[in-house]
Amino acid sequence: MIMLSFETTREVVLRLTTNHLMGNFTLRHPFAIFQNFITQKELGFTVKGSVFEHPEATLFIICTLIVIAALCVAHRLVKIKLKKQKILTNYDTEVRIAKRVHDEIANEIYNVMCHASYNNLSEIHNKERLLTNLEIVYSKSRNISREINNIDTGTGYKSQLKLMLSEYQATDVNIIIKDVDKIDWNKISETKKIAVYRALQEIMVNMKKHSNATLVVINFKLKRGKICISYSDNGIGMQISPITSKNGLLNVENRMVSINGKVIFEPKPGKGLHLTLTYPA
Repeated sequence: MIMLSFETTREVVLRLTTNHLMGNFTLRHPFAIFQNFITQKELGFTVKGSVFEHPEATLFIICTLIVIAALCVAHRLVKIKLKKQKILTNYDTEVRIAKRVHDEIANEIYNVMCHASYNNLSEIHNKERLLTNLEIVYSKSRNISREINNIDTGTGYKSQLKLMLSEYQATDVNIIIKDVDKIDWNKISETKKIAVYRALQEIMVNMKKHSNATLVVINFKLKRGKICISYSDNGIGMQISPITSKNGLLNVENRMVSINGKVIFEPKPGKGLHLTLTYPA
């Protein structure tokens, strides 16, 4: 039995529920915390039996264990969810690249082979056409390669990000990048840099393929410890509601969720695409 008076027990429980002793013990061993506490000489009593013979102490320990177990389970579930989203994102990217290689590169190579097979290449115009077709194949393969190349997450990240966005500029598309220099990218983790780079790349590919936009504005801001990247174009916009109408932008959502961020879409059919990427700095 534990030789404790009611008042002494009350004092033990009250002091256990404060932070009086938390500086000396960790939450990894709640049993040790309580055992250590009630054997302190300053309380003026000794323990002759098990701590579990006292209901208040037992309740405290059980509650502590339940809270710790719940936190561990929640943490584990979040990790599993993020890992699953990362796997799905990688798979979607692989499928998209494979489709592009098949649709763009393979088809162009087939056209080159047909041209070389059925035309007299000794003739100047046939030879020039062959070279032009080969140049098209090279250009398309280079574009795909750039989409999956390694990302410099060091001091060169900002320059590479700006270069990637600028590459989508054309004679009929004007790209405006605002305030990217105001973000201290050296303080951003590698994981976040990669996720944001790929997310913006997905957005720009979508713009090039589907939007018919002639003007794109990308604005970077730091607000209350979060980085906000707003994207706007003057293209055909996005249909309201169904996720399938986002033309591949689902990957953008998955990438942002993987870094505890989010994407806010503003569907305005016929009035361009407007969205905001937000994530902790």
